Amino acid sequence: MGKYVIAKYIRLSIEDAKNDSLSIENQRLQLDAHIAEMSVSEAEVLEFIDNGYSGTNFERPAVQELFELVRQGRVNCIAVKDLSRFGRNMIETGYYIERVFPLFRVRFIAISDNHDSAEHEGDTGGMELAFKFLIHEQYSRDLSVKIKTAKRARALRGEYILKNCAFGYMKVDGRLEIDEPAAETVRLIFSMAAEGQSLAKIAARLYEKKRPTPSEHKGHSRQTLTNDLPCVWGKSVILHILSDEQYIGTYTAGKTKTPEIGSSKVVSVNKADWIRIPDHHPAIVDKAIFDAAREKFDRRGEPLRNRKPVTGERYKNITSPLKGKVFCGCCGHTMKLSVTRNAAFYCDFTRVAPDAECFRLKMLAGELEAIVFRGC
Repeated sequence: MGKYVIAKYIRLSIEDAKNDSLSIENQRLQLDAHIAEMSVSEAEVLEFIDNGYSGTNFERPAVQELFELVRQGRVNCIAVKDLSRFGRNMIETGYYIERVFPLFRVRFIAISDNHDSAEHEGDTGGMELAFKFLIHEQYSRDLSVKIKTAKRARALRGEYILKNCAFGYMKVDGRLEIDEPAAETVRLIFSMAAEGQSLAKIAARLYEKKRPTPSEHKGHSRQTLTNDLPCVWGKSVILHILSDEQYIGTYTAGKTKTPEIGSSKVVSVNKADWIRIPDHHPAIVDKAIFDAAREKFDRRGEPLRNRKPVTGERYKNITSPLKGKVFCGCCGHTMKLSVTRNAAFYCDFTRVAPDAECFRLKMLAGELEAIVFRGC
């Protein structure tokens, strides 16, 4: 490697943003001042910033990019404001500082903690460093518990409302109010479901009436990234709306939880343990219609994953090595495999859009496999 490369790593979590001394600009100034005092000539300085990420794990884009450069041997030194900026997990942080960085001959500097691995050749930094790891981790755990407790207390009072609230509502001054254009779509879905209409017919009606999907209504459409058609509703989205008690004015919270501190994994909570507050906000649909819609679908075996195969025993094991690997050339969605005698890949996304270019598009699985294997 030619030039001596110094990587500045800066991290700011949402809670840290309340502290001016931990701001990105403040961290940058301290790192620049320290690097200027280092006796290194013609050093190349790189900067990596994770803004809004917790230090309890290393699932952060900038730090992962930095680790990749370390693995490639393209970094000589890593500098951070203090150990907590790099990480608050005692085991993982210690592993990188004491095992990985020495292996790749990377110098690690934590300015405020007066730690420079160049001054600890042959040891791990001593008990002082270990205690600092422990303090940072316990601080993070304590803060996480306090935040969760505060959120639950607000939820029990019906005050904890997410910015991205249920489709059909909008957040106004900390309250849920009806978003009338979206609410009309919700009422249409429930009325058709109460009449016994299938998910496919509901999706077809919504497409016919050009009713925007929840993501399109909130301006999060993927149409700029793919060839998605507007107003094409997925069955899972409709089912989610039909099962949401918030549409009858019941506040619900605590449906999911994080199994452990610092984990990005989210698990479902038993329905009996959810927080429910009836008559919390204006209802979009009457309870009678809500119950009728749920009864119709429960009686017919919805959701679809609960249905029994109707193709017969002789076709139940039909599969293809290309399953999950075939994409529609028109809309870009994964093509599904029909479980029939003449198994074929078909575009399921545009099943309710007769004017779409890939409407009812399909190709026999055997023919497609032959083409692919011939090309190999």
